[in-house]
Amino acid sequence: MPTVLLVDDKPEILTTLTRFLALKGYDVEIATSVPDAIPIIEQGKFDAAILDLRLPPHSGLDLLKLIRETEALRDLPAVMLTGTALNREEQTILAKYKTHIFYKPRSYEALAQYLDKALGR
Repeated sequence: MPTVLLVDDKPEILTTLTRFLALKGYDVEIATSVPDAIPIIEQGKFDAAILDLRLPPHSGLDLLKLIRETEALRDLPAVMLTGTALNREEQTILAKYKTHIFYKPRSYEALAQYLDKALGR
């Protein structure tokens, strides 16, 4: 069963998306902040990452950069969750790191389809 790292500061997103992904055959590792996610990233025991863009006071971009700079995770499928429009700098960083953008509240089914395709399921 593939494992997905899910990082979001909103409990309702974590609960709903964790349950949904479990029904789709994914094991989910959760973190609610950048500091909570760092040890999970350092262990590198996941197959894809779903990161909230805005994680006060940090950014999901900080986590994405850490993932992309970790040799074993460099090509890991990554999704950035956001409920707001991206600025030019954010768009540039996400394109550089080859990260899929998922706009909330879009259907989670589309997110699961992306993960299935990215992981060859």
